Amino acid sequence: MTKEGHLNIKAGKKQVLLCNTGRNFKEYMKGLTYRRNGKYEKIPNYIIDRGGKVYEMGTEDVTSLYLTGYHNDYEDGVVVISLENNGWLRRRSSDGKYVNWLGDIYSSKVFEKKWRNKLFWDKYTDKQMKSTTKLVEKICKEYDIPNEFIGHNVLVDGVEHFEGVVSRSNYNEYWMDINPSFKFELLCEKEH
Repeated sequence: MTKEGHLNIKAGKKQVLLCNTGRNFKEYMKGLTYRRNGKYEKIPNYIIDRGGKVYEMGTEDVTSLYLTGYHNDYEDGVVVISLENNGWLRRRSSDGKYVNWLGDIYSSKVFEKKWRNKLFWDKYTDKQMKSTTKLVEKICKEYDIPNEFIGHNVLVDGVEHFEGVVSRSNYNEYWMDINPSFKFELLCEKEH
């Protein structure tokens, strides 16, 4: 263990885990700062905001406890990239506006696709997709993680043994990140 609640990613199985912030960047950062009186441990290694800016959270050699119950062996290593994204949205019947799980009004274009009993989704930006592709390539090269992808966001049995890039929704049918608006095919287009 390198930090309280964190694991060394240089040992054992290796993955890059893609997930969402679940809210806008500013509110997400407040949550990381103040949750559990500043002792919150579920901190991603990187955050990519809607504009494509990458924030390194000072934990590139550790993994946050994002997969409780799946990676209990301290030899397992996961690098977590969290993309600014609200995830699933709902339309309020009172005024027809879209809101996130917290009730915050969503004002951008909605991505519509039925998946895991939800219909409306916050869309990832092209700038996020480009930054995600570059960051995944960098991490895979730096930590010798295979630059291989599950390539979709559905549950995969035994995903904890896969070495490469996965999304949180590959682990459990209840997690909804990465959502259906994510363009997995862009991750497969490696820059040369």
